[in-house]
Amino acid sequence: MSKEKRKSVFNVAVVGLSGTEQIKGTSGVGKSCLCNRFIREEADNYYPDHTSVLSQSDFGGRVVNNDHFLYWGDVTKKDDNGLDYKFNVIEQTEFIDDQSYQPHRSSSNQLYVKRCAQTKISSAEKMMYICTDQLGIESDFDIKLMPEGKITIDGFIICFDVSFVNNRSIDDQVRFVQNVYHYLAKTKKPILFALTKCDEQVAPFVSEGTQFAASCGGKRSNGIPVVETSASENINVTQAFLTLAQLIDKSRSKTKIVSFDDAAHARKELLKDAKKQLESLLADSVVHYDE
Repeated sequence: MSKEKRKSVFNVAVVGLSGTEQIKGTSGVGKSCLCNRFIREEADNYYPDHTSVLSQSDFGGRVVNNDHFLYWGDVTKKDDNGLDYKFNVIEQTEFIDDQSYQPHRSSSNQLYVKRCAQTKISSAEKMMYICTDQLGIESDFDIKLMPEGKITIDGFIICFDVSFVNNRSIDDQVRFVQNVYHYLAKTKKPILFALTKCDEQVAPFVSEGTQFAASCGGKRSNGIPVVETSASENINVTQAFLTLAQLIDKSRSKTKIVSFDDAAHARKELLKDAKKQLESLLADSVVHYDE
């Protein structure tokens, strides 16, 4: 396929265990952090805390827009060959009313496992989400609108949390993603399995996640690809999205999936080199401490 015919924009939906604390435990599976780190990866633009418990006014504001999904905006990334990939990112979640602690009412009454598999997404005048602090004071933050019309989802990333979370068993999470995968598979769209919070991983949880991914796709399939990620440490996040994009557009050369340990080592070396360069620059630039 010629370069001109290659897909230019990839619309990705990020899904995973969502709902009340009774369903997902005391914290989420890392969908928002994964999206945040991918779209705005700089340290100053990364927010580790995102809440799904909202007031009615925040749920009805233009960022959430009475929807149970967030538009994270767009970003362009390069692969190892220097080729550009542009992404629009949607996070499918479930917002909880801060009074009733039940899901907010919206135009769609479908259960999350069905709703997250939607392949046509629209919301008039919906604004890009940045962080929880943005809600209610949107004018203080960068404003970008979700593209007009319906966004056609090209592929899905399923987030699977491999850290320990209070009030959530690994069996509960496996059952949930089994139900999610059942509906996603019906769309015939490419799917990637992202193990999240691998910097806090529990080894048996990693095994559960990889075994589940390997079991997907039927007898003739090798399962769906697995990428081990950490949004907090910025490890393999871009790898996950690029790998999915290469499943969507098969004309793109495939990037080798790097293990978490190898990627973490590479990240450590990168930061070490950056620190040395900064120290050298400061030593060359600053003669006196009071300059």
